[in-house]
Amino acid sequence: MAEIIGKYTVELYAQENSISRQSALNKLSGLKKKGFVKVSGGGKQKRIYTLYKRPVREPNGFYSIVNKYAKIKLTPEFEHYIYGRYTVEDAIIDGLKIDNARTKIAVSNLFRHITDWTYLMHKAKGNNLLERLHEYYEYAKKSTKCKRMPKRYMKESIKND
Repeated sequence: MAEIIGKYTVELYAQENSISRQSALNKLSGLKKKGFVKVSGGGKQKRIYTLYKRPVREPNGFYSIVNKYAKIKLTPEFEHYIYGRYTVEDAIIDGLKIDNARTKIAVSNLFRHITDWTYLMHKAKGNNLLERLHEYYEYAKKSTKCKRMPKRYMKESIKND
């Protein structure tokens, strides 16, 4: 890629490459589709196009789900890319695996958005995290408003089986 890496407006990019404004827009649009450009601004602000050497992908896994629903936002400690289905239940299991204080607080907000308790319990049992899941759920009940866990998945009923 012969383009100079950095931040540009359309006019500046056209001037640097000595092309018309429309050609610059077309070129930036093509680079954006390939993942070499990120766009910020717009509306009343000027659009800023940031060019990169390599294609840049947005992480779409654990941290994007947690930051969407949690009051406390987490900065990504690692890049997490998911192909296919990734739900709130998967994010809770990943949060149990990380197991630190800020993650515990953020994951407690995810208990409000659970739609499939069976899937969550199956994943927790498969990863030997059932006990920790019940601890997080009790913490979430105390600190936030969350959905009620079905009786068949409660700690007492699991011990009796």
